[in-house]
Amino acid sequence: MAGRRIAVVFGPEDGAIDSQQVYDAAREAYFLKFDALYLFGFAIQAKARELVADRKKLRLPCVYVAVTPDVVMSDLLKTSKSSEVFSVTGLPDVRVSPAGSAPTGAHLYRVTLLGLDIFRPHDMETESITADNLPCWMWDTDYNGMVFMARQVFFPKTSAWDNLEKSLRGRFAEGVWAHLAGTESEPFAPGIHRQLAVKVIDEQGNELMVVKSLRD
Repeated sequence: MAGRRIAVVFGPEDGAIDSQQVYDAAREAYFLKFDALYLFGFAIQAKARELVADRKKLRLPCVYVAVTPDVVMSDLLKTSKSSEVFSVTGLPDVRVSPAGSAPTGAHLYRVTLLGLDIFRPHDMETESITADNLPCWMWDTDYNGMVFMARQVFFPKTSAWDNLEKSLRGRFAEGVWAHLAGTESEPFAPGIHRQLAVKVIDEQGNELMVVKSLRD
């Protein structure tokens, strides 16, 4: 919109944007009466990404823009629109639902990957990618807020499973391959932290993570 003032912040050259940088930048942008804040970086920490999405806490709209390492290649880069090195990517869209109870009586849950939205700078359009068109997704059933440990990993967008199935000549049940390329997890019981983290890797190699509380 005409007349809107935008603040731009660049993350570290050899590290990830952390929550302190997000908070400090948003605080300064708010008091200087900017209308929105854009943070450009090669990576962003999970807590920082959560903070970016919390408009109520930051008091102004914030957007994280993922930058690929190609920008350090200078004149080696192509100049076509298809070789854009900036992308604005939303958080993975996931659904957590009850999945019965374990023999011990513990409540079980199941997570389903629904998709991902990516903004294309070269044509100013938003592309919605369905879950089965994402290269890889994984989740940590007991995320402690610091270290992500992949408990289950799936690779939906690949034809490798078909080739592997032919090579093994039916040694495994047919459902195994559909499961490895699936978008729905096995049932799991919450860990001591009662927190679930889901990480998605998109076509550009960006790692995008969303955290869900299981305390309720």
